[in-house]
Amino acid sequence: MNMDSRFAKDADERGRAAGGDYSSSGGELLHLPVCVDGAELGRPTDLLVDLDRLRVVGLNVRCGQGVERFLPLAAAALEGKQINAFSSLALLDESAYYGEHGASLRSLRGAIVDLAGRPIGTLADIVLRADGEVTRIVVRNESGKLRRHGAKHVRIRQRKAARR
Repeated sequence: MNMDSRFAKDADERGRAAGGDYSSSGGELLHLPVCVDGAELGRPTDLLVDLDRLRVVGLNVRCGQGVERFLPLAAAALEGKQINAFSSLALLDESAYYGEHGASLRSLRGAIVDLAGRPIGTLADIVLRADGEVTRIVVRNESGKLRRHGAKHVRIRQRKAARR
């Protein structure tokens, strides 16, 4: 089990949140194939996070021949060992709209995270439900130790370069 997996699970089976909903870390999702009807279309390269709503809105996907596409999370299902797109047509050529409303997870890593107005460390990862809601923020404190905090209780200080 990788470090990301440890933070995605609760006390239940791997990948299942307490309510039976699928739960995963951002880091885990970046290692899963994007498929339609079992056929792999590509691999995620990044997640787009709406910080105002604390939701993952989609994934950047590298498809065949290195072509980058955007997959809105609403057009996919996060399931165990793969991300199932409802159709290959759901992979969009442009993510301009989504980019204006979100920040790249890769660019957010290392950003300062505040709890009650005080810095508690830097963003290491996020944990999200299958519907995209970010439920936990994984923070690396000054000593390098990873801790998870309820997403609604912290604020990620967005760096200027974090917006896409």
